[in-house]
Amino acid sequence: MKSRLLYHTRIIAIALSMVMIHACSDDDEAIEAPFYPEPSIMLETQSGEFRIGQTIRFDVEYEAAALFREFKVSLGSTVLNRIVYSSRDTGSDVYRLEVLVLDEWLGTTQTIQFELTDTQGATATASFNASISEVTPQFTIEEVQLNGTQFKQITGNINFDETLDNETLWLLNGEVQVADITTLTIEPGTSVYALTEDTELNVQIGGKLIAEGTVDEPILFSSVNAAPDQPEDPDDSDWIGVTLRGTDAPEDDSGILKYVRIEYGGNGDEALQLRQVGGATTLDYVQVFDSGDSGIRLRGGYVNMKHIVSTKPDDRGIRYSDGWLGNGQFWVVVTDVDDSAGINGRDSDDSPRNSNPTLSNITLIGPNIVGDGVGDSEGVQTRDGGNGQFYNTVVTGFENSFRNRDGAITIRNSTVFNNGDNGDDDGLHSSVRDDFREAVNNNSEEEFPLSVTYVGVSDTNASDAAVLGDFFDAVNYVGAVPEGEDWTVGWTRNFDGSLRE
Repeated sequence: MKSRLLYHTRIIAIALSMVMIHACSDDDEAIEAPFYPEPSIMLETQSGEFRIGQTIRFDVEYEAAALFREFKVSLGSTVLNRIVYSSRDTGSDVYRLEVLVLDEWLGTTQTIQFELTDTQGATATASFNASISEVTPQFTIEEVQLNGTQFKQITGNINFDETLDNETLWLLNGEVQVADITTLTIEPGTSVYALTEDTELNVQIGGKLIAEGTVDEPILFSSVNAAPDQPEDPDDSDWIGVTLRGTDAPEDDSGILKYVRIEYGGNGDEALQLRQVGGATTLDYVQVFDSGDSGIRLRGGYVNMKHIVSTKPDDRGIRYSDGWLGNGQFWVVVTDVDDSAGINGRDSDDSPRNSNPTLSNITLIGPNIVGDGVGDSEGVQTRDGGNGQFYNTVVTGFENSFRNRDGAITIRNSTVFNNGDNGDDDGLHSSVRDDFREAVNNNSEEEFPLSVTYVGVSDTNASDAAVLGDFFDAVNYVGAVPEGEDWTVGWTRNFDGSLRE
């Protein structure tokens, strides 16, 4: 009886299996397996020339429609990195390669290989060939003397890593570039002067500027006329300025500017230009003083800026455009220009996206305080898709405190006073007036005291800036510089040019 039951059970199992096979066959005919394009790896270039001690540094972009399984980086037979993904990971990513060139590689070509595998088992490969040789310098450093003062003069394209020490006065002559995959380091307390009106320090995409000073030893970029024993006085537009260029990626890193003062630039362009600079770049404690153009220009990118001072620009204090999406906190603009703006956000039809930074703890001082009257000045102007979110901001001394011309602006927990030709409406343009005064925005038109031009804050209608994101310090006041915590002392210049002590 037992064997007969087992026999019948096997017959039923075989029959069910045949039904299932037939059903699967029908399903296979009705539903085709999904087709995924082959994965791909994108390199901007497949080769480069390097010298001992340099860092091979660039971004590798890769994508897979079938999502990622593994990304592997190898140098010859050595695996440098292996990234194993979960099945839920998206189908595009960027890998930042950083490989130090070793002494024993001299005279060889090192091949760095990349291999991407998707969840279907398909692979993509790419390689980069690094030729290691004694790279011929494309720049010169030579001793020069001007009116009895010794300098080391730099000309050309800095194409391997270089350090400027603080025991030397440095002189830039003409456009001095920092090349791709090259780092220029400047020691704390170093002074760098510009010789001619067309002099500029221009950090190219992939290059880095590490200029990290201290409050006691700031780094100076200035006109040669500000150097010791020179016969002429420095003035705005004596040179162009400093430019950083990036790849317009959130994780891109163009270096560090910290406790840096840039003086007397702005000849035909902004004294500090940030072109598509990424969010891994550090800008903290930076002053631009007496620029012949706008003080600072942000052209796209994701860079953040903290503890920023723009003093005596000949145009806008700080301008952003081209889809800048960074953050800012603790900014000061002091301007006597009666036909421009303290902060101007303006995009154009060919911008990659609309700018929309988040800014908090801003103090804007206008020409009615340090100049000859308000004129046609504007504290904050957003226009043509150049949007902005302003929190804990104080604006005083302008004709228009805030104005929006075809942009989108948020103003909250902010204060305006002593703006406008006759004090009417505190300079609030009709484009923002009603929104500014809505109770939910918690803004104010009550004056609070400011000393030494811009020092002073108010907690009356403030909000904790930390709620805006991880970048922001947890402070609960309107304005940039509190009494007793003046972070501008010791390294910046006052409006009259004297050092702030």
